[in-house]
Amino acid sequence: MSKKKPVKKLAEKPQPFRVQVLEAGARLTAGDRDVSYGNPVTNYKHTAGLLTAYFKDKSGYVFSAEDAAMIVSLVKVSRIAGGQFKPDNYIDGATYIAIAGECADAGEK
Repeated sequence: MSKKKPVKKLAEKPQPFRVQVLEAGARLTAGDRDVSYGNPVTNYKHTAGLLTAYFKDKSGYVFSAEDAAMIVSLVKVSRIAGGQFKPDNYIDGATYIAIAGECADAGEK
C-alpha cells in the first residue's frame, strides 16, 4: 500500500521575492519609520522645499513631495545598478515609489 504525500498548503510555501520586498516595505513604512520620521507626505513636502531652495538659481524648478520621493527612489536604483545585490535597496526603492504615489494621491504632485 502506497502512502500519500501530504499536500503543501499555500501558506507554507515561501513567498516570492517581490512579495517579501513589498511586505517588508509596508511593515517598515507603516511602523518604525512612520514613528521615527512622521507622515511621509509631510516629510517629503519638507524635502521638496529644500530641493527647490537649493536648485532655484540653477534650474528654477519647483519640486513637489512626489518629486522628492522619486529622487530618493532613483538613488536606490543607482545603488542597484552599480553595486552588490542587497535586498534593502529593493525594499527601500519600492517603498519610496509607493510613498511618491501617496504624495501624488494627496495632491502633492
